[in-house]
Amino acid sequence: MAIGIGFGREETLRPGVSRPLRFTAPPAFHAPALWLAAAVPAVATLLLIARLAV
Repeated sequence: MAIGIGFGREETLRPGVSRPLRFTAPPAFHAPALWLAAAVPAVATLLLIARLAV
């Protein structure tokens, strides 16, 4: 069961009250992190194959 860290589950604010932007949740999707996570195992495999071929 997935459990969130609390963003978006706080008490509702009174009318006319706003929350400062520094308290908003960070973005959940980071494209460079996804590319890095996909590239590291592929590069490691290629390096291993190159090492075994020599």
